[in-house]
Amino acid sequence: MNKKIMFPFAISTLALMLHGCGGESAKINGDPGKGVDGITSNTSCSITANDCLQFVMDYPIAGLNFDCSTDKVNHFATKLEGNIVTGACKLGDSVNFYIQGTEARKISLGTIKLDEIAKLKMATPPRIRLIDLAIAMTGKTPASLTMSDNTTRVAVALVKIFQGLGIERKDNTAGDIQPTELSKDKKDLLANISKDIGTQEFISGEYSSILKPWLNVDQVSDEQALALLTDLLNLSNTGVWQADLPITKAGGETTNTSSSATPRPDGFFGCNKEIYANCTKNSSNLLHSMGNFLLISDRQGYILGYGQQWRGPATITNDLVLAPYVLTTKVKPQKMQVNAQNTWFDQIGKMINSSQPLRFNLNNNAAEDLLLKQGKMINGTTIAGTESIYKQLNKLKDTDSIDPKVLGTWQQTIAGESYKGVIDIVRVNPSSYLAKDIFKTAANVEPKQSYIFPLYATLTFRFQDNAFPAVDMGIVIDEHGDIRTDIKPNATATDMSGICGTVKSVNADGTITDSNDQIQYRIGTTGATLFSTYDKSVSVKMILSNPKFGNVDGAMFGLNLTAGTGAKINIHNLLAGQASGINLTDFSNNTVTWSNTYAAYQLSYNQLYDDLKNDTERNKYVKPTDEERALAKRFSGTVSIKIADQGIPACNAIKVKS
Repeated sequence: MNKKIMFPFAISTLALMLHGCGGESAKINGDPGKGVDGITSNTSCSITANDCLQFVMDYPIAGLNFDCSTDKVNHFATKLEGNIVTGACKLGDSVNFYIQGTEARKISLGTIKLDEIAKLKMATPPRIRLIDLAIAMTGKTPASLTMSDNTTRVAVALVKIFQGLGIERKDNTAGDIQPTELSKDKKDLLANISKDIGTQEFISGEYSSILKPWLNVDQVSDEQALALLTDLLNLSNTGVWQADLPITKAGGETTNTSSSATPRPDGFFGCNKEIYANCTKNSSNLLHSMGNFLLISDRQGYILGYGQQWRGPATITNDLVLAPYVLTTKVKPQKMQVNAQNTWFDQIGKMINSSQPLRFNLNNNAAEDLLLKQGKMINGTTIAGTESIYKQLNKLKDTDSIDPKVLGTWQQTIAGESYKGVIDIVRVNPSSYLAKDIFKTAANVEPKQSYIFPLYATLTFRFQDNAFPAVDMGIVIDEHGDIRTDIKPNATATDMSGICGTVKSVNADGTITDSNDQIQYRIGTTGATLFSTYDKSVSVKMILSNPKFGNVDGAMFGLNLTAGTGAKINIHNLLAGQASGINLTDFSNNTVTWSNTYAAYQLSYNQLYDDLKNDTERNKYVKPTDEERALAKRFSGTVSIKIADQGIPACNAIKVKS
C-alpha cells in the first residue's frame, strides 16, 4: 500500500517550519510630529530574515500607518498582498498603529507589543486583530463582547471607521468584510478635523462627531459593528487544527534534562495514571492512550471533524516501557468524532474553555467522551502540551515558571478506566475575506443584480475500489462561506442529494434543521477567492464525519496540508450567467482526491494482522471484523461537483436581488 495515498496528511507538528518571504523598507523624510509623507513600504525589515516578523491584519485595511520601535527613521503602512493585508517589524518590536496624513492631525490606534502576538516566526503569519488594538488602547481584555465594556466600545469604533471608509469608496456594504484602502489623499483630509482622536474619544463616542468633516461613521450601526467584530474573531480563528501521535515520545524512565537539547513534542498522549510522568514508568496495569486528529474551524465559530484513538496496555520489555507509539502496531484504531461545537474556545483570550471543553465522541455515551480541558494558543498557531515546548515557543528560560493552565491537556473516563494526558495542537491555513466580485450574496449586490450564494450543489464521491458504488451528497455553500449538507427526505445510501432547503433552526448540537424538516450537518468552510480570466474560484475544505454519511463517513479533502491536497470550486460560468458547468479541482486543475484517515489506519491494522505468520501471533490481536475490512477498502477516491437540480426552484444557481 502506498503510504502517500493512505496518509496524505500524516505530517508531524515538527513540520511546522519557520519561514518568511521578501520585502524591504524605504526611507521616509520628514518630521513624524508634523505628519507622514511618502510611505512606500509595509515592512521595516526583510521578511526572509530570521529576526523579521510579518503580520496580517484581521480587517483587510491597507494604508494603515504603523511605526516599528527599532526603526527610528522610517514610517510604514499596511499593504494588500493577494488575499491578506500585511506589515512587518522586527521580532520583539512594539508597533504603533495610527491614521495620519501629511499634516499633524492623527487618529491613534494603539501600540501592540509583538511579543504578545508571536515570539517566533511560524509558517502561518500571526494576525493582529482589531480587538488586539482595542486591548492595547484600554489595557484591558474583555471577558466577552458587550457595549458596556470600554475595550469592546473601542473595537466597535474601529470597525465603524474601517467599514465607513469602505462604504465611501464603494468597496463594501455595511457588515461585509472586504479589503479597503486608506489612500494618501484621504489621510491628508484629516487636516479638516478639529482635534486628534485617541482612546478616550473612542470610549466616550465623541469620535463620531469629531470625524464628521472627514468620515460619516454612522453609516454603520453599533449593532452591525459588534456583529462584524464577532465575525472577525471567527475569521481569525478559522483553519485546520492538527494533533499528532506521540511519534517522538521516548519510553523508559529517563527524561532529557539537557538545557541545550531541542525539546521534542509529546503529541497526543496519556495514560491511566494520575501523574503524567508515570506514563513511561513501569507499573502494574499501565494503559496507554494516544490519538491524532484533523479538524476544521469555520467562519461562524464552529469546529468539526474527527480523529483516531488507540488504547491498550503499554509494551514493557525487561521492565522498560517502550516508546508509546508502538501501541499503534498492537491495537485497532477507534474513531473519535467531533460534533460541531462553538463554545469550547475563548477567541478573545485564545484559551480552551475548561468549563465547556471540546468533546470527542467514541460512542453514544457522553460520559465516555474524551475532553480537551485546557490550553492556550501561542504565536497564533500552537497549543503546547508540555512545559519544554511551551517555553521553546515563548523563548523562555528553563528556570522560568509558567501557569499550568496554558498547557494543552485532555481527560477521559471509559471502560472503567480514567485517563489523562497532554496534547500539542497546531492550527494552519486560516481563511481570508471572500471577494465580493466572486462571492456574490444578496447582502453585497444592488437590487436587480444577480448573486450566487447560497450555492446548492451535489458532490459525487467515487471510490478507489470500484466494488463500492458512487455516492451523491447534496451540499450548500451558505452566504457566510460555510458548508453544510443538503440531504433530501428519504435519501438512500448512494443518493443523498438535496432539494435545497433553507435554515429553519440552528440546534444546540451544531446541526441545522432545514425547511424540509431534515437535519443537516456542518461539513466545511471556504478559504479564499481566486481570480483569473477563466477561473473565478472559491477554495474549500471539507470533512464529512457522521454515521449518517454511510460509506463516505470520514471522507476529507481540500485541507491543503501537503502538495496537491487543496481544492477549489470554479464558478466562472455562473458569474457569466450560465447556470451550470461549475467544477471542482485541486489548485493545479486536476481531479480532487479525497481521503479517509480512519479507514487508512484500519487498513494498516488489517495488513499488519494478515502479515502475522501464525495463529499464535494472531491470537495476540483482535481479528478485524467484516465491517472493518470493508471500511479499510474505502480509504480514498475522487470527488466531483455539479449544480443542484435546476428543475427545483429553490435550487436556482443564479438569483436576482429584489
